[in-house]
Order: sequence, then C-alpha cells, then structure tokens
Amino acid sequence: MPPKFPVGAADGDDRALSGIDGLIIAFVFLLASVAAASSLPQTAPQQGAPMAVLFPPWISRADAIASSFAAGHLVLRTGRLSSIVIVASGTEASTRMARPAGAWMTLALAGLAGCLDMPVTLEPSP
Repeated sequence: MPPKFPVGAADGDDRALSGIDGLIIAFVFLLASVAAASSLPQTAPQQGAPMAVLFPPWISRADAIASSFAAGHLVLRTGRLSSIVIVASGTEASTRMARPAGAWMTLALAGLAGCLDMPVTLEPSP
C-alpha cells in the first residue's frame, strides 16, 4: 500500500512557508551577512602594509590588477580568487585613497591571510 503522506511530510504536516515566514528567514540571513562583513578588519592601512582588495567576481584578474596599479598601490600577488589582489600602499596618497576604482572593499590582511591569500611555500635558494 502506498504511503498516505508525501515523502518528507511528517504526520500530515504539508504546509509551505508563508510569505511572512520567507521574509523573516531572508532578513535573518541578510542580518548575519552584514554582521559577518562588518566584523572584518577594515582598518586604515599603514604605508607598505599588505592589504587584500576585493573586486566583484566578474572582474578579470588583469582588470583588478590594472585598477590597483591605477590607484597607486604596489601589487604583491593575487589572492585565492582572480578577483582578490594583495597590494601594499606605495605612497602616502595611495594610503589615504585605499580603495581602487571598482573594488568592493579593502581589508587589512593581518589575520585573514589564510582566507584571502594563496599559501606561499618558502624554499631555500640554491
């Protein structure tokens, strides 16, 4: 005999989320995302200190690097994604204007190296 209830329904409870329930869930996820983003270390960069510049994912690696150079930063390397560029502010002016055009945010790399930066293996030179 086939089951009486649809698969996954418990004790005949087959109600769907209402519009209000969906909005509450979406608001909770939005609030959690904003809280996580605001907890990242967005301190004012010191001259020469490495920073991670986050660009939108649809920006190519070449465009992200070019935009970082145009802002006066010294590009050290790229990050885990092609839209992340690890830079050091080259001049005092680039320290004040820390965010290149098109970048979403600039983060102090201290403490985030494992999340945004690619692992670097140091090998002794021959």
